[in-house]
Amino acid sequence: MIDFRHMYGAVYILENSKAQRVKIGMTINNITDRLGDVNDMWLGRKVTCQICGGRIVNMGGHVPQHVVSGRGCPGGNALPLEKDIALAESHVRDLKDRHGELSGSVKGSVTRIVKTLEKRIELYRHYGRPVGVWQFGIGFYTECAEQVELLSHEILAERLDKAAPFGEIFCCSVAEATEAVESALSRLGLIDSAVKKVFS
Repeated sequence: MIDFRHMYGAVYILENSKAQRVKIGMTINNITDRLGDVNDMWLGRKVTCQICGGRIVNMGGHVPQHVVSGRGCPGGNALPLEKDIALAESHVRDLKDRHGELSGSVKGSVTRIVKTLEKRIELYRHYGRPVGVWQFGIGFYTECAEQVELLSHEILAERLDKAAPFGEIFCCSVAEATEAVESALSRLGLIDSAVKKVFS
């Protein structure tokens, strides 16, 4: 089995100058694909299912039918979380009503699902359409890319945008994000072997 945390990859910094935000992420694949995926989510070309939380290609403003764990998700053909939270709230109520009848690992699983859905509902309760688009800033190609990314997030934890529609978005400049990644690389002893690429 491959230890993902020690794999070679890219820690990237994306910038959305209009929103005054940066995103720090990592990939072991093509960095260009990540930019496309982030913009798809940000611009609503991919939307969030109210039930399973899956990110799915927007079909005429609705979440298309889809399968989760071998069964059709009841969030298919409904509005996404970006537009409505009623189905998610109804699903949470149903799960809570059934909770007392459950036991063991099933009860624990439902408890986790409810907590996850409640967090997701709060995130989207006052959702405003995001502005701007994401562009490449800087990439660092390094060993242990996931560890570098995680440590960078810790360094910038106080700057995390908790209202962002997906994670790893910070209220800081590209320069501050770059400093955080370089600090993480230094702490992990990887600064001398990392390759920095500035995107124009």
